[in-house]
Amino acid sequence: MNDSLRAKLLLNACGAPSTAWEALKQSDSSDALWTEGEELWKRLGIRTSSRVRLAELVAERDWADRELERVDRFGARFVAIDDVEYPVRLKDLASPPTGLYVRGELNLQNPMTAIVGTRRCSPYGRTVAGSIGRMVARAGHQVVSGGAKGIDGAGHQGCLEEGGTTVAVLGTAVDRVYPAEHRPLFHRIAERGALISEYPMGTGGDPWRFPERNRLIVALCSRLVVVESPEDGGSMITARLGLDLGREIWSVPGRITEEICRGSNALIRDGANPLIDVDDFVEKMSGRYGQMLLDFTGDVSSPDFTGSEKNVLELLRRRGGRTLDDIMEESGLGFVDAQSCLMTLCASGAVYSSGPGRYSAGSGDLQF
Repeated sequence: MNDSLRAKLLLNACGAPSTAWEALKQSDSSDALWTEGEELWKRLGIRTSSRVRLAELVAERDWADRELERVDRFGARFVAIDDVEYPVRLKDLASPPTGLYVRGELNLQNPMTAIVGTRRCSPYGRTVAGSIGRMVARAGHQVVSGGAKGIDGAGHQGCLEEGGTTVAVLGTAVDRVYPAEHRPLFHRIAERGALISEYPMGTGGDPWRFPERNRLIVALCSRLVVVESPEDGGSMITARLGLDLGREIWSVPGRITEEICRGSNALIRDGANPLIDVDDFVEKMSGRYGQMLLDFTGDVSSPDFTGSEKNVLELLRRRGGRTLDDIMEESGLGFVDAQSCLMTLCASGAVYSSGPGRYSAGSGDLQF
């Protein structure tokens, strides 16, 4: 194993910020991570608790080699932040993980819709989540969720029933099954999509890890659907992070007398899109003319778009929903030019209005 991969495994395992790896790359060699010790770790911006864990791993000397052996035996792989397979959307986060453990095939071509909600869902919520999962799969999109009981599991299951692809972002290592009754589901997800985690092999389900992993769910998705969440539920934290990242937020209305619906209902009050009809939701996912759009994965290639229009489209594709003011600030365009670009892109179907005063990119080229 080369020193670069060993350093990335160690930094990821101790929860160091991705900026630590970026800073370490500027040094003469990656082995400085274990040869120079704590003074270097401080300069890399690694917090105290992470430095303690890093010291433990370095003391084991061959931890990284044994970790890769565990990964290989389990049929998984470690994808570092500078690898081609690393999802570029995760880099929208303030602190993306230095690497991911992946079991299965991580499809970065088709857009992802997140389906999240309470573990203690009602039969109605479970049915709705499954229906959304099936329709998302039918539309050619992927479902991403957390693999938990309740809404998460129903969303994954619905997608799989329709023959779709789904991704579970785990709050444990990829070699752990939590909850235990989801073992058959996890097996199917690994066959039809991927199980992913930022945590080293053997890591158990500490409660704080599940809210932490939610940021990865949000970053991976284009839109997020909340189905039944109490006001203090983890899905509410997930939705707020989605707003910060410019993702579309949808919420399924629930009974106002039900505690498990108070959070999801409050999201609608605060401006989330109400998901009151699954067919309508899928039509809006699919573009103005109801034809499926495919994700841009490289340069925008439409010959009908000017350089400024391509830049605006790429900005919306990467950053999610933006207002006209946001687009002007982030693209450097003036009011007239930015507005002209939006008019052209909206007329083509490549961009659509995703809320009051907000614009989002579709997921690919329209064929008329």
